[in-house]
Amino acid sequence: MSRPQTCGPSPVESIRLVERFERLVSPYAYQATSLPGHLLHYVVQGEVEQTSNGRRQHLQPGTVIWYHEDEWVEGRVLRPPWVYFSVNFSAPTLAPPDFGARLHLNRHDLAQPFAALHTAWREPSGAARDYTCHARLLDLLAALPADTASRPAAAAGGRLWWDVETWCRRHISRHLTLTELCAQFHRSPNTLTRACLEAVGQTPMRRLKQIRLSLARGLVHYSELNMTEIAQRIGYARVHEFSRDYRKAHGLPPTADRAAFTG
Repeated sequence: MSRPQTCGPSPVESIRLVERFERLVSPYAYQATSLPGHLLHYVVQGEVEQTSNGRRQHLQPGTVIWYHEDEWVEGRVLRPPWVYFSVNFSAPTLAPPDFGARLHLNRHDLAQPFAALHTAWREPSGAARDYTCHARLLDLLAALPADTASRPAAAAGGRLWWDVETWCRRHISRHLTLTELCAQFHRSPNTLTRACLEAVGQTPMRRLKQIRLSLARGLVHYSELNMTEIAQRIGYARVHEFSRDYRKAHGLPPTADRAAFTG
């Protein structure tokens, strides 16, 4: 007999908000930070131009955008009414998408699932409502690309790493060392390394470098910051070290990469 298959635990710990927002006035400009945890937005109507993580984004009906942990966003409404669903949830063991994979276009197939989740959220409190909301959110996560939402939840030790990574993202301009992280979280180097390997399959310093250089590419392509400013913003004290690591990660030095992208 074949061994029966099992499913792992749901990565969703709690759902904090499901709302449908409307902005009817134009021009309408905004500056904000996303909510803690994971935040999904789905555009129903209208158009917006915004910048998030150094990347300029054009949002229109059918667009899904995934934020993670207090990201700074600024933009303006190009065509009202601006209508979108907003879903905020806690999933400490769910890996956030890489910066380059936060935007998904033409997902008109997700309009009904977002609306169904919103309908369930507005039902009277109770177990049935909770179960239905979680089921609808898991349907949405399963429908997003495999390189983001369908990553398996980390083992129990990996949850520690997501707490560490969230803190690091908030302090990305600091040149953090493993010793400093151990002191901040009162854990040994071996414990943090095991947690990071369980969560993302990398050592802590390699993971932080990946985060920095992914953010840097958005700033190189879409911002007007010079390379020294970008290096400092992501925690490099020396611009030549930033340029060296950027070239290893992306194939070109940052100045050449900007010229190739804009030229």
